[in-house]
Amino acid sequence: MQHNLPKSFIGAASLLASLSCALHADVDSAQMRNLENRVSALEQRKSANGIVNPSARPEVRNGANLFLEGDLLVWQARENGLPMGIVATGAPGSLMLHNAHVSNMRSEWNAGFRVGFGYNIPHDGWDLSVSWLRFSSNTRRSAHASSSQVIYPSMLPPSEPIINNSSGACTRAQGHWRVLLNQIDLDLGREFFVSKWLTLRPHMGVRTAWIHQHWNLHYKNFLNTLTGYNNSKDNMKNNWWGIGAEGGVDTTWGLGGGWSFFGNLAASILYGYHKVRENTTDTPVDVEYAELHNSFRISHTVLDMEGGIAWDHMFCKDRFHLGFKLGIEEHVYFGQNQFPTFVDDVSRGTFVANQGDLTYQGFVFSTRFDF
Repeated sequence: MQHNLPKSFIGAASLLASLSCALHADVDSAQMRNLENRVSALEQRKSANGIVNPSARPEVRNGANLFLEGDLLVWQARENGLPMGIVATGAPGSLMLHNAHVSNMRSEWNAGFRVGFGYNIPHDGWDLSVSWLRFSSNTRRSAHASSSQVIYPSMLPPSEPIINNSSGACTRAQGHWRVLLNQIDLDLGREFFVSKWLTLRPHMGVRTAWIHQHWNLHYKNFLNTLTGYNNSKDNMKNNWWGIGAEGGVDTTWGLGGGWSFFGNLAASILYGYHKVRENTTDTPVDVEYAELHNSFRISHTVLDMEGGIAWDHMFCKDRFHLGFKLGIEEHVYFGQNQFPTFVDDVSRGTFVANQGDLTYQGFVFSTRFDF
């Protein structure tokens, strides 16, 4: 069967097909022109040495392309999972925790430093630097029970004789936590303009770090003891070393007159080695209950954040550069608390670890000199 379509309908269909082809051709042409314009814009942005994004690092005249950096760090070290004991109201051995609170280790403000040395590589505006960070924290804490209070130790093994042969409560607890951080970074980066007032510096490199933790606990005056030992000491060490890749991006937001805001973010994954020791002794006759050794390999993630305000100045006809920064830093070393916590008085081999992260937070005052 044949259908005779009106000539007007056939004409309209032909017109629509012609318009569609023309429109499609115009779209293809527009996309091609857009691509050509983008390539042309990139070509126009090239500088004399062929760099698409102009370098934003400090450039001194007739210099050695070297720079020195020095940072004063005023930080606090914090780590969760460091309880000394629970201070509770009530008679010892009542098995009730009335008006109780946990007495944790609390760090003080301490000072450290970071120093670095770098070279501005002529190739493509790259820079290469090496830095060393050292920060030591030393914290002491004590808890005293009043006449209506007792202290239940948090870190002594439940099977420890002084716990099993007493009410498990004492009247005084003392803690001393020391942590030493040494870190070396080898870093390769390039700072460039993305607009007139904004620069980025992506970077990557290698990081190695050492973290040594010592935690000493002393529990005194156990109540209703049947052993004749009134005190107990628990000394723990957790030493870790790691190495791995690091990378991130630094940003600078210009304000004018040499002033700017900066914000930096970086991360690293370090494969390393833990060596943990614990020694528990009852006094005054020094009866050793536990001497534990544990070692293993594991990777840890490190997160670095920094932000603040900066001022830069070129002087002596641009032969030298001097820069200052005042900012706040936050560093998180995940999974660093590997002190063992025993949880069963029958199954003596049952313990938990990986109880917290080590963090550093505080202020930094930085200076940089290019010559």
